[in-house]
Amino acid sequence: MLPKLIEPGGDRKREIIIQGQEFLIGRGTDCDLRLAVSAISRHHCLLRFKGGEATLSDLGSSNGTLVNGKRVRSQVALHTGDEIRVGSCRFVVDLGDGVDLESAPASDPAATTCKLSAVDAGNADVGNAKPRARKPKE
Repeated sequence: MLPKLIEPGGDRKREIIIQGQEFLIGRGTDCDLRLAVSAISRHHCLLRFKGGEATLSDLGSSNGTLVNGKRVRSQVALHTGDEIRVGSCRFVVDLGDGVDLESAPASDPAATTCKLSAVDAGNADVGNAKPRARKPKE
């Protein structure tokens, strides 16, 4: 089974299938997952899959990458159920290793999510999606 990122969002959730050994996330047109959110760098972070292991590396992004609420300083191992936050977007990791996501550590249900506008064979493009706001600014 292929690894995927799950973008939770209310009644609906989106799944982004990860193909290949490297998966680039950012705003750039060459990214595998393109997120049109200003807080996300052109090349924000890179997921690598090799030999049954998965890692995430922050690529020097301005606003950082969080895994399970902790900022990634260089590289971190990923496991099914881990939560990745990139700017205002969040994704749950499913490595396809048979681990039940329901038994994985809980993430913050009140967290901001991004709506994906399209998912095709190799690329996911959020286009002009805007994240939901937690509460209005005063």
